[in-house]
Amino acid sequence: MKTLILAKIVVLLSMFGCCSLSYAGVPTSQRLQSFIAKTDAISTSGKPTAERAKLVYAEYMKNFEADATAIGDDELAEFFEATQHMMFYTLDKSQLPSFERMFARLADAGKATSEQYGKLLQMYYALREFEKANTFLNRYGQKPSSGGIIKINDLASPSAPRTGWFLRDNRSLTRLDLDLNTGRHLVIITSPYCPFALKALSAIESDSTLAPLLRRRVTVMVMQDFNFFYDKYAHWNQMHPLLPLVLTHSREEWPEVSHWVSPLFLFFRDGKLESKFSGWPSDEDLDKVYRGLGLTFSSAKAITQE
Repeated sequence: MKTLILAKIVVLLSMFGCCSLSYAGVPTSQRLQSFIAKTDAISTSGKPTAERAKLVYAEYMKNFEADATAIGDDELAEFFEATQHMMFYTLDKSQLPSFERMFARLADAGKATSEQYGKLLQMYYALREFEKANTFLNRYGQKPSSGGIIKINDLASPSAPRTGWFLRDNRSLTRLDLDLNTGRHLVIITSPYCPFALKALSAIESDSTLAPLLRRRVTVMVMQDFNFFYDKYAHWNQMHPLLPLVLTHSREEWPEVSHWVSPLFLFFRDGKLESKFSGWPSDEDLDKVYRGLGLTFSSAKAITQE
């Protein structure tokens, strides 16, 4: 009986070993394609952003968990691509050192491409690691597409629950506290590359009743993504002084947001979220903005004086 049990265990271990060897033998490029396909499917699942990030990270660890220094030269580019793809969805700062080491190895070997250079730089910007971005530009050279060094001033208080990066003159960014604690506020989470967001902002900016509220009661927050171009943001702010773009510092500062989509409208009163909606199928959604601000034509003046 013991001999039979032992034989079954040996068979099972052999099968497990074969599976492991088979998995290990799958080409890295094939694993990368499979990983990207799975993460793209996860990204369109409709699940909350944090849940999607966990699923993407689990897939990454299943396929690409490795010490950056132990990755073979012939696999380094694929691991770099997989790590960038994972961080695109997770914004996981803990993975940044490994990502940096992969790029450094590629650069030291003379194999780093302009595309990889751009992806690491955009990673720094997405994670709001602006000082690291400046160091990177100084070390590896400034390319035309990078836009150049940005002067950074972090003036946010350590205890501030919400902060944002404000564009200043002479290519500078300043992080300041955001105060939503008094009266009504509309925070619009957006991407300047989203046509629906641009349509919404245009409609809000053109509305004569809303116009008096824009400077004090409406904040346009650019979500964290991998399309950071300071000059584009600065141009927008120059053309739209009543609706300037402010960069979101961290998703963690906005626990009310379960799905980071563009555009997303958050209506606060005395620091607490009262209502929200997303999307902008037509300018008829201005009615939702009115309702969210508790606004009627006769009350616009009163709200501006809150």
